[in-house]
Amino acid sequence: MSFIELRQTGDNDWKGKYDGNYGIYTVKVTLKGNKAVKFSCTCPSDNYPCKHIGYILEEIAEETGFNNKKKKNGKLRVEDLIKTVPEEKLREFITAQAKYNDDLFNAILLEFGANANVKGNKYSQIIQNALESVQADTDDYYHSDGPQSIDILDQWFDKARDCLRLKQYQEAIQICKACIEEYSRWMYDSGEDDYITYFDDYQFAPFEIIEEAAKHLTDTEKSKLFKYCLSEIKKEKYKSPDFEDCFHKLLENLAVTVDPDAYIALQDELLAKLNDNSSYEAKTILLRKIGFYRRLHKPEQAWVLIEQNIQIESFRLDVVKNKIEKREYQEAKVLINDFLAEQEGKNINYYDNTWCGLLLEIAQKEKDIPAIRQHSYGFINKHFELKYYKIYKSTFKSADWKEEREKLLLQYDEKNYFSDSVAGLLKAEGESNRLLQYIEKYLSVRAIENYYKDIASSYPEKTLELFRKALVFYAERNLGRSHYEFILVLLKKMSGIRGGNEAASDLIREFRIKYKNRRAMMEIMGKFRNRKD
Repeated sequence: MSFIELRQTGDNDWKGKYDGNYGIYTVKVTLKGNKAVKFSCTCPSDNYPCKHIGYILEEIAEETGFNNKKKKNGKLRVEDLIKTVPEEKLREFITAQAKYNDDLFNAILLEFGANANVKGNKYSQIIQNALESVQADTDDYYHSDGPQSIDILDQWFDKARDCLRLKQYQEAIQICKACIEEYSRWMYDSGEDDYITYFDDYQFAPFEIIEEAAKHLTDTEKSKLFKYCLSEIKKEKYKSPDFEDCFHKLLENLAVTVDPDAYIALQDELLAKLNDNSSYEAKTILLRKIGFYRRLHKPEQAWVLIEQNIQIESFRLDVVKNKIEKREYQEAKVLINDFLAEQEGKNINYYDNTWCGLLLEIAQKEKDIPAIRQHSYGFINKHFELKYYKIYKSTFKSADWKEEREKLLLQYDEKNYFSDSVAGLLKAEGESNRLLQYIEKYLSVRAIENYYKDIASSYPEKTLELFRKALVFYAERNLGRSHYEFILVLLKKMSGIRGGNEAASDLIREFRIKYKNRRAMMEIMGKFRNRKD
């Protein structure tokens, strides 16, 4: 396992390919002095940084040390050698080499391409040509922890960030526009089944840079950028959700001061094209409008949009909660029941249904006993839940509750195995004797572990007997350190019951005789410490 490739991609940037345990990883670092200030690796390690960052630093040190040694031995540096070459000869050499070396060609374009005399965005053709040379390494993709990077785009983004630092905001925007236009074209032309899937998503970075640059533009410059985005977003090549989201976010930020009406009109235009006004796409567009109105300090218009579009479930929920807050209970119930009627046949599950919870909340506020009983029962008819059990029980008189409780127990006990719903109800009712009998009927270490506290104070001896039976049965059928650790945990719990310390010690002695050849078990049982009751 070692580096099969290592090259310098910039003054302080290095890239290597490392042949590791799970395939070939791409390792990148940016140096400041001898330290890595920026790094990445496609290996699947959870460590940060992974060990390969250290490996590449060692390789770089060796590589640069070798070059330094050359200098000390009196050999020419590249800078010195170039000085001796005639300009025309050097130009011919660079031209010939760039034809076969993509990295050199891209470096030349990055540094000098923008000086070319071209119409339109001077960076577009450069980036287009660079992307055409990008090829996916499928082995790298399948044996790494994620998609591959596109070095030339990373370099252009870095150049745009340098423009930001130098306050060359329009230049930064020009670079990012070209990246957006050409990367989207490249993605669109490649098709969804092509190798495009092997690469990182590069939609976000150029928009982030433009967002930062736009903060420093004049209103006139912002208006031009807004119109550019408004025109671009309608092109077919931007139909991926990520591109659309990036454009809409940038448009919204610009529209606040440039042209709010145009932004709203765009959203309305998109809504008008949809066939289903309850779809995810409709919700996304409406949320953009709602958020924009709020940014404009127009909450009333945002709320009107929510009220007009209750076909969107989350909007209806907001309206219902608002009506409950305003004590408009009847209107809230109509909205809820209409929605539930639409869901008829979809097997509504009370247990995690927000709407049923709201109906119960309204019933409690109205002190409507039949409705409280109906809705709280919906939450406990299949599974015991303490919160709703208490609400349900509160709707019965003491004389009537006993019969209803037995009905619930029968419902929970339909299956021929231990039910936490039965145990939970018996526990809540304080029926420790019946709970004891139920645990004994379906005895297991899990049952005794979960409910021993609810029976031990009233029936300590019987509880210890059940502990012993469950542990003996468990030890007979389970091997391995994790099982022995679990047995020790239960023995410690057992020892906390009145008379349990002696009972646990007796059981350990029994295990030591019966399982003396289980060395791991004997070691773990040795951790048990006797304690006084």
